[in-house]
Amino acid sequence: MSPKTIVSILCALPLLAFASEKPIKVFILAGDEMVLEQGVIEGRTEGIQEDFYPNAEATPGEEKKHVTCSVYQGNYSADADYEAMKPVVTSLVELGDQRTKRTDPKKRGRVPVPMIPFPAEAMKDGYTTVLRGWLTVKEAGQYELHPGEGDSAFNLTTLDGKEVYGRGIGEARARITAVTLEPKKRYLFRTVFFKQVGHAFRLPQTLLPGTLETVVAENPEYAFLKNGNGEWVTRDDVVLYDAHPIHNNTEAPAHPLRVATDVRIGPDAGEMMGVDLMLGQRLGDAYDERVMILRFGVRNNIWFERGSRDLSHDFRPPSSGGGADHGGSWDIIHFNFGVWDATYRDASSKYFSGYNITSVEDFEKNLRTLVAKMKKTGATLVWGSTTPVWDGEEGRRNGDEDAYNKVAEKVMRENGVIINDLNAEVRRQGFPKSDNVHSVGNLAAKVTETVLGALAQRENPTKPLPRVLFIGDSITGSYWEGVNKALDGKAYVCKNPGNGEDTWNGLERMDEWLDLDRYLLNGQSYMELTDAVKKALSDELERIYPGDSGPGAELAGLVWFQGIADGKWDSKAASYETNLANLIRDLRKDLGAPGLPVVVGTLAKCGGPMNPNQQKVFDAQMAVGDPEKYPDFANNVISIDTRPMCREVSPGGRDPYQGNAESYLEIGKAMGDAMKRLLEKDR
Repeated sequence: MSPKTIVSILCALPLLAFASEKPIKVFILAGDEMVLEQGVIEGRTEGIQEDFYPNAEATPGEEKKHVTCSVYQGNYSADADYEAMKPVVTSLVELGDQRTKRTDPKKRGRVPVPMIPFPAEAMKDGYTTVLRGWLTVKEAGQYELHPGEGDSAFNLTTLDGKEVYGRGIGEARARITAVTLEPKKRYLFRTVFFKQVGHAFRLPQTLLPGTLETVVAENPEYAFLKNGNGEWVTRDDVVLYDAHPIHNNTEAPAHPLRVATDVRIGPDAGEMMGVDLMLGQRLGDAYDERVMILRFGVRNNIWFERGSRDLSHDFRPPSSGGGADHGGSWDIIHFNFGVWDATYRDASSKYFSGYNITSVEDFEKNLRTLVAKMKKTGATLVWGSTTPVWDGEEGRRNGDEDAYNKVAEKVMRENGVIINDLNAEVRRQGFPKSDNVHSVGNLAAKVTETVLGALAQRENPTKPLPRVLFIGDSITGSYWEGVNKALDGKAYVCKNPGNGEDTWNGLERMDEWLDLDRYLLNGQSYMELTDAVKKALSDELERIYPGDSGPGAELAGLVWFQGIADGKWDSKAASYETNLANLIRDLRKDLGAPGLPVVVGTLAKCGGPMNPNQQKVFDAQMAVGDPEKYPDFANNVISIDTRPMCREVSPGGRDPYQGNAESYLEIGKAMGDAMKRLLEKDR
């Protein structure tokens, strides 16, 4: 680890609280969900999957989770021989998490099953309770025994006669000795309670292979990711900014590069990490200037699906060709504004439009101008009413959305605009459930129904598919993907790039948003990406770096990591190489960065062979890094073969690298090192 890294770790400065005389170096990390957190951090299990038995060998009628409980006369004494003493009472008790059962086999839902209780004597003073039983684990590995919770955690527990857990009354912490266990083998344990008895008993497996906790504990190269107190480190000179309008629909600013991010994707919830960690570390070490990783990626809206964005459609670059017919215009424009207009803004905010909130009078004037622009397209217009906005705080009161919706209704009726009352739909579903303006429920079905109704009334819709444009803020972003899926095969659906924000922003950008050719010639994600990068390098930089954007920013490189969805289709896999080469050239052109250094991370498949289409995508990703095949990419494009980063044992995951944190550390490191080599050639 370089001295620069050590200094940046030790300096606990506020975010960007230091100035720089040089522009910020911006590196794009773009693709599908592979650019987001995928690696498992937690190095231990919950310890609830283990079984307990009352016998050393399996016996007929034996039930799991039951052990023998013996209660002895007298308070606990270290000198007492509880193996020789005769108990006052002996019975079976239940250990571990409480079981549940179905009440009706034809219906969902389960109810708790009452646990077999301890004998009455075990609950009284003047007695000592001892548990004896056998435990088993499902996986080989290192484990810790955690018997009891609360007052029942004061106990002494042995495994095969050796102490593995001990906590005397008054001791703040338990003495725990990890043990190595084999699966399906029964191990004899004994627990003597010093205070109260309890059913809780956990047996977490520790040092899970492939988790970040384990990698950092076992590999000295990554030990620097924890400080002297055992806490994950952050870097203030390197920041991560999520630029995707769905993944970061609140447009939160950049944050210092950090190890762990709390991810919520179905049952895969928990702290995770990604390639950005070591990519940022490597690039941060390479520059004296501040570094921004501008990340552009989003997860699939169906949590268990993989492959959120493809290169054939979503990221389709202009050179790959757009729609066959560029004539005509939009058939339907569904738009909404209001949440940003009604939300209080400080005068120092980038979004301050001359008022803390947009007045109702200005809101009406702005809507009239916006509607007039949209009507010129000849499209059928659909207005989505402003969804609920909370009252705000004392001195920072938000506007009344009812007042905004009242004038909006007036404007829409005067102009023959269909009104889709989203405000009423939100409240019909029982939302909002919090002060968060995004607490709106699921609006996709209502919007889909309204759009289909408008299309049915359209006399001469565009062939082969009518064109539908959505314009709006993050509320639109919350339902757009669901609507897009519902309209698949029924309409060509697009959305304005980024967040539409307030009506003032709409006045500035409406002409750009209505430009049909932009959508026909570019994939939606391609437009979103170029839009996000351009904003980050110019007028949005102050918002991304609050209070200290310094002398500006400059684009320094692109890292591309994507391909899951393309590997599922014959046509997408076949065209991947052409599309990827076009993507590199077109991004350089559209971002005004000829010769922009590009690193392509190939997509491996750990744990088994690739299918033919996955192999085509992999080969295409390697091909663009071949200077003989692409002379114009010589010394400015490097492809990384990530297959060596696969590991035999992993914590498990639906991603290609099976959640292995070491794989993502190695991939991020390789990406950073490759980028450094390209930059050194430039110098």
